[in-house]
Amino acid sequence: MQNFRARLFTGIAAVLLGGVVDLGAVGLIDRPTEGRQYETLRFRFEENLGFANPFDLETNRVELLMQQPDFTRRTLSFFYDGQNAEGLEQWEARFAPKQAGLHRFRVRINGKSEAPFEVMVKANPGKRGGLRRAPQLGIFELENGEPFRGLGLNVCWADDYEYYFKKMQAAGLNLTRIWMCPWHLSFEWKETGLGRYNLDSARRLDMLLALADKYGIYLILCMDYHGIARKGLGFFKENRWLENPYNQANGGPCATDAELFTNTAAREFFKRKYKYLVSRFGHSSRLATWEFYNEADLMAGQSIPVNRWHVEMAEYVQAIDVHDRLVSSSSTRSYPEKLVDAFKSPALDYVMFHDYNSVNVAPHFIDLHEATIEYYHKPVVLGEFGVEFRGADRTFAVDPQHIGLHNGIWSGWFSETPIIPLTWWWDNYIDPHDLWREFASLSRFAQALPIDQQHLVFKTLAAGRLTAQPEEQAACLVRIIYSGEHCALWFKNMDYQWSLVQEGKQPGALGVFTQIIPELPPGRYTVAWYDPQTGAFLGKPIAMEAEAEGTLALPVPSFVKDLAVVVTRRR
Repeated sequence: MQNFRARLFTGIAAVLLGGVVDLGAVGLIDRPTEGRQYETLRFRFEENLGFANPFDLETNRVELLMQQPDFTRRTLSFFYDGQNAEGLEQWEARFAPKQAGLHRFRVRINGKSEAPFEVMVKANPGKRGGLRRAPQLGIFELENGEPFRGLGLNVCWADDYEYYFKKMQAAGLNLTRIWMCPWHLSFEWKETGLGRYNLDSARRLDMLLALADKYGIYLILCMDYHGIARKGLGFFKENRWLENPYNQANGGPCATDAELFTNTAAREFFKRKYKYLVSRFGHSSRLATWEFYNEADLMAGQSIPVNRWHVEMAEYVQAIDVHDRLVSSSSTRSYPEKLVDAFKSPALDYVMFHDYNSVNVAPHFIDLHEATIEYYHKPVVLGEFGVEFRGADRTFAVDPQHIGLHNGIWSGWFSETPIIPLTWWWDNYIDPHDLWREFASLSRFAQALPIDQQHLVFKTLAAGRLTAQPEEQAACLVRIIYSGEHCALWFKNMDYQWSLVQEGKQPGALGVFTQIIPELPPGRYTVAWYDPQTGAFLGKPIAMEAEAEGTLALPVPSFVKDLAVVVTRRR
């Protein structure tokens, strides 16, 4: 990449005349001449343009026009990044090309264009790109076509993300969820005022995305949380409306919190903010999703305007995001009145909701995923879960064996979802109790099943009959994933649930039984048993053969809590 460091500003005069900027030739001091697919190209210049508010990319059009190798044309926005040591404004545009080949660019500022220039982008087989929807609802795809299933947890705020990303990488995790909120990555709040953004937070998010790339982590970026306009005080007293810059008392346009979704000026300010966020951070393939709100159904406002607001904003973000990152929002339940129509809309790429305090986690999560997919006909993600929403101490008190966590992520992996349920309490439950081992166990098992993007089916099977008591069915939940010619199964003792253990009932050993696996191509298979509790395969893989009618009679050894197996077709 070639950088032009010399000052090329010839005859620049930026003078604000009735809102119109009169410019001479702008010289880019960072202008690449070549690049690589999925890697970020940066275009930069330094000059005082004289805008009243340089953060406003809607009123002030500082743009990079682009023609891609397939002749499609898109427009990127330069974003303002403060002033340099000489007091000059710093402007930058970022683009991660999806296509290899010749790209043509032209800078345009409030309608006045510069001379075009070209960048040759080389193919980059080593890079996989960002996430996108896949034909199958149980997976996402990377931009190079590879299948992706997210395995991770919430790490919504932290002082040291490198510490958590290292832990996640070591456990085989690939995704987390991060909040922008008044106490973390605060972006547009009382300190900045409406329409102006916290550049310290922006630069920290730049570094976070770089760390995520270093450790192989994808980020769901939650751009606001419900407390900015909470309906009522909230259990955690999280209502922050009195501090909100959109509040009329703080100079904003909204007389009430409900007007956040209906006030025309407020909606325009939100679009300005999203345009800045998209322009600055959308280049990163590690940004998995733009999430508008955490638990939007808890916010003030009526259901119709809240739904309409989400559709309007989602369509806007999709229109301006040249990188086409996924878009969603989240709620406290799967059929929230304030989001149900938005979730049905094609403007939101997937449904994201939360679930806490479930008594019997595994069958509940499986049923929840199936019913929600049937209702919305799009991918479904459990963005938060836990056995107790009121705190980490309460969570540990009711479930000291971490059964809810274990059953939550395992039942999630065996459910039709592109992202395994994301637990909460990362800093005061997961980390201090070193529960990274739970994730490492699931990750190790998941890597053993080849993913067939064309044929991926999730089902519950009837448990087989006990060998010693043929009239009795084994008391366990049996889930199966068919992946092309391969499959994986999870057997969970019905008594292995946190609420029963809390009552003093410990799971007992299940007797040996035979599990019939239907719908397999006839032929030879390799069977590898796995202990989810220890995260280790058991003994050596064994060879078995499916019958001509496509069934495999699998002898299941005795177990106490749960057991898993991978069955792969032999060639």
